[in-house]
Formats: sequence, structure tokens, C-alpha cells
Amino acid sequence: MPGTQSLLGLDIGTTKVAAVIGTRGPEVRILGAASVPSSGIRRGTVVDVAGTTRAVQEAVTKAQRMAGVELNSAWVGVTGQHVSCLNSRGEVQLARANREITWNDVERVMAASVSVVSIPPDRQMIHAVSRGFIVDDEPRVANPVGLSANRLAVETHVVTASRNLIDNVVRCVDQAGLGVAELVAEPLATADAVLSKDEEDLGVLLVDIGGGTTDLALFAEGSVAYTGAIPAAGSNVTHDLAVALGITHPQAEQIKLVHGCAQVDMVPDEQMIAIPRDEEDRSVSRRFIAEVVQARVQEIFRLVGQEMQRLGTVWPPPGGAVLTGGGSLLTAVNATAQEVLGCRVRLGRPRVASGPVHVLESPALATGVGLVYYAHRESEARRAEPSPSVRVMPVLARVMTWVRDLFSS
Repeated sequence: MPGTQSLLGLDIGTTKVAAVIGTRGPEVRILGAASVPSSGIRRGTVVDVAGTTRAVQEAVTKAQRMAGVELNSAWVGVTGQHVSCLNSRGEVQLARANREITWNDVERVMAASVSVVSIPPDRQMIHAVSRGFIVDDEPRVANPVGLSANRLAVETHVVTASRNLIDNVVRCVDQAGLGVAELVAEPLATADAVLSKDEEDLGVLLVDIGGGTTDLALFAEGSVAYTGAIPAAGSNVTHDLAVALGITHPQAEQIKLVHGCAQVDMVPDEQMIAIPRDEEDRSVSRRFIAEVVQARVQEIFRLVGQEMQRLGTVWPPPGGAVLTGGGSLLTAVNATAQEVLGCRVRLGRPRVASGPVHVLESPALATGVGLVYYAHRESEARRAEPSPSVRVMPVLARVMTWVRDLFSS
């Protein structure tokens, strides 16, 4: 299969690098995926260029071998607390009254909404996503092209990130022998893989519990209203266990994965777990392990709730919360999330119709799969001629293009 027909999503996280390859077409087909351990990223920040580069090379090589293709560029996820967002609005008057709205008008109003955003020199805009158009006084119009109106307005969701931190991620990808097709805020990509259109229309919070950060994306009335991250995730649970048990981080990670539980009441008092040490083995109550895990997991969701309160958003969203990412695989994490957040919670697995489904449906690969879905949607939209039947979110291929051009200049 020609390389131009395939898409590579690259999730460079705190504990792993995941590479997922899919094909373009009427539907996305996942051909291959690989995940390798990595310690070169800390909470979205590169701390070891060489180590991160090696992990990228290894993950991509394994995914390409599985897929039977070779690719030279990737859609790269961006995560971390340095990713932030704001919502903007732009408005334009049409040249004459009751004129039919054209694609050029859509581009013009989107550019107007972006132009009013003040972005410091040390930050880079990576997304400008339409949240809905206002045609005269009619709000929430998904696609205004072809309608008659006097004026056109748009609400836009703008995502920015630290320019230096992005530069470091791009450097690692470049040294691994790949180009960057586009940088993608990971919560937006993950949402493509795990959320349904009905959930986004109803209103839902995506909570992606990674290794170093927990990424968030809040949707309301079918569009994204907030993207961001909190500095607490799975690695904090591992660290707490290492300190409480006096063991190494690799040992604590294994204990967490095998014996961790986020609900103390679900663990019998008498159950004991063997803890290896340098000189002698010892045992510890699994209930004690659960106490450590539950305390940190509760703190993670308290921080999520505080972030939603800071936004002043209506809580809880009607669609509740969807948990995904490697941290969501902890036993009973859904129950703890439901208690702390006070809403309905479900586990979000990426939707995969082909390939090694049992592997790709893991929440730990949700972002990698989502990056392929996102890349497919964007690539198809940019290849199509602008028309009323083309895209509704995001609607601005050309503005997205000049945003990317600004970054590369």
C-alpha cells in the first residue's frame, strides 16, 4: 500500500511512546501499532532528547513492521500543563444585504476571530476550531455556506502551547528521521477515538489519565469548550507506592498494575502481597496498597473537579465523564471518579474495527488511535473542494495551514 495512503499517529508520553498507523479511505483501517517504554518526557516536557528519540524510532519501526508500510511524517500529539485554551469570537459584515454566504466568507470570519487573540511570543497557536456560526441572529449554525444573511459571526476555540517545549518535541521527531505533518493537542485527538457524537452533543468531559499529566477536554452542544491538563496522573500513584513501601519505581509500577485498587472497601483485610527487597522478601497488606492508591486517585479527580469549578462551567455535564488512558485501567477507578466528580462515569476505549483489536482497544492507546482518526478527518477535508457538504469542525483548512506555516518559519 503506498505510503501516501497511510497515516502515522505519534503519542509521545511520560511513560511510553505509542505509534499507530492507519489508512485513508471512506473509513479508517488501523494497520499496525506499537508502544515502547520511555522516560525522556516529564509532564509534556522533554528532559532527554536522545532517549525520547530512541523511543520514537523503536515505536515507529515496530508499527511500520506490523503495518507493512514505511512513512516519513507523523501527526504528533502535544500534551502537558503548558497546553492552554481560550474561546474567541469574530464577526464580519457581508458585502451586500441578504447575500449568499460563501466559503471565502467563512475563512474571513474565522481569520477575524483568530486575529483578536493576543498570543505571547513564547507561545504557539496549534488549533483554531470553530464552535459554531451565528448567521444574523441565528446561533449554532454548523455550516453557513449557501445561506443568505447580512452578517456572519463565529465562536472559535483556540489552543496554544509553549513554543520552546514544542520545539523540543519536534526536534526529537526530526532526529528520529520523521517530519511533523501537524501538531495536535492530545485531548482533541483522544476525543476522536473514544467519544460518540451523541455524547459531544449532550455535553461530556473527557479525562485522559496518562503517566505524567491528566488531559481534559470538555464538550458542550457538540463542540469543544475547554482543553487543558492537570499535573497529576499515573506516575504520581507509582511514586506514592514506592515511598510508602520503600521499593523502586519499577517495582512500584508492577505492584500498581497487578495489585492496585482505587477502592479500599473492595479489598479483603487478610489479603497479603509479597514485596521483593534487596536482602529479604516481606509481605504487605493489599488493603494498605489500596489505601495509598485510593488517596492519590481521589486527589487526581479532586483536581479535575477544581479545574471545572475554575472555569465556572455548569457541572456535571449531562453526558458525565469518560475516562481513558493507561491510568483508567486501575481497578475500581471508575467508582472513585464517580464518587469524587459526582457524575456518571464510563471507561473510554478507542473504537477499532480492524487490526489487532484486542490490543488497540486498550485505553492506553486511545490517543495514538485518535491521532490517526484526527489525521484522516483533516486530510480528507483539505483534499476536498470547499462546499456546503464539506467539513463542519474544524471548518478552516487554510487558516490551519497558515498556522502551521507560522510554526515552521
